[in-house]
Amino acid sequence: MNNDFAIYSAPMQGVTDATWRNAHHRIFGGVNCYFAPFMRVERGEIRKRDIADILPENNFAPIRPQILACEATNAWRMAIVIRDMGYDCIDINLGCPFPPIALHRKGAGMLPHPDLVHLMFQQLAKVKGMRYSAKMRLGWDDAEQWIKILPLLKNIDLKELTVHPRIGKQQYKGDLLIEEFVKIQAVCDFRLVINGELKSLDDIVATQHKYPNLAGVMIGRGLAANPAMLCPNKDTMDNYRAFHDQLFDAYSDRLTGGETQLLGKMKSVWETLLPMADRKARKLIKKATTISKYHAAVDLLFQNLR
Repeated sequence: MNNDFAIYSAPMQGVTDATWRNAHHRIFGGVNCYFAPFMRVERGEIRKRDIADILPENNFAPIRPQILACEATNAWRMAIVIRDMGYDCIDINLGCPFPPIALHRKGAGMLPHPDLVHLMFQQLAKVKGMRYSAKMRLGWDDAEQWIKILPLLKNIDLKELTVHPRIGKQQYKGDLLIEEFVKIQAVCDFRLVINGELKSLDDIVATQHKYPNLAGVMIGRGLAANPAMLCPNKDTMDNYRAFHDQLFDAYSDRLTGGETQLLGKMKSVWETLLPMADRKARKLIKKATTISKYHAAVDLLFQNLR
């Protein structure tokens, strides 16, 4: 891969928080930039946990904050907060496919409403010193909705565009609509990044060969499942165990809800991590009701992976 080809970690709500990003960067690496899960406004306020997640002092890995909004003023408010932290580039979420988000005209749910996108971009363009990237689906319920969105991107100082070539209603199911991605590539004047179904280093190399003008790739579920996918020489049980232990220790320090909250968080980690691991051990992790039972199940899982 050439030196200008970027490899990005996709934002995954509930997974790729600062704790995950820091641990992955220290142990595995191979990522040029980690995109943070989206910041949003709830009940008139920017969520405090979203702000804490992107504070520079909480992040050792290179990150790019991301915002989710349909109201132009809310997007502007978040951009100002992020700029004042010292960041100079923000990712705009036009891709989240989950119905509770999209049905409120946010994420991929904005794509049928180019008027809302235009208003948001107008406000964001007023934030001095800020550049943007955008991550988008082809549309929400129509794979050609991107046609009206693409020209609007020229209203902001856009660094690059990431496209997940599905419609929002597909969520993460069904085939990628590659023919539409090819159409975007033919008319796009921006640096273009592809996201979706990249599950191995071979997939990334094949994608670059297929689309030699690509600026990069963004990996989500594949990297969450196999944190060493970008660095095969680091694909060892010792590294996986160190990754787990760093997550456990950091969440132990950060979470204040006691054993139940910590167990819940670590169980959510195992919903994506190492899906090929022993099924019996995974069930024991899921059923663990105490930290000691959890550790015993994790020990068994790693013993069976060796």
